[in-house]
Amino acid sequence: MRFISSLFKKVRTSSKDIENEAVNPKTITAQEIGDYFNIAQITVHEILSELHWVKEDNTPTKNGIKYGAMLLNNNEVIWENSILKNEIFISKINTKINTLFVTLSKLNQTKSDYAYIA
Repeated sequence: MRFISSLFKKVRTSSKDIENEAVNPKTITAQEIGDYFNIAQITVHEILSELHWVKEDNTPTKNGIKYGAMLLNNNEVIWENSILKNEIFISKINTKINTLFVTLSKLNQTKSDYAYIA
């Protein structure tokens, strides 16, 4: 279990973790969102896609625009900082992390079981 827990940094996953942090009006990229929550940019993209806030071609959907997505001229999607406090987004991050943790725990347990068979 020590191996698995060492893979995870502290992740901001509730509004209480971030309620005292000022969110300024600037926009941010998926990379910056990932940096903020200590998750990979690709995970941010997966979550945004699963929420149907962006399409496969990384263009924002109507819901994405509703939650602060903007498409730049170079086809990059940027987000209002309010996404950092969005409970729907934070909940999806929690689900993704918990799923990964359970999967890694099962893999680690399976590895331990086989280690004794040899």
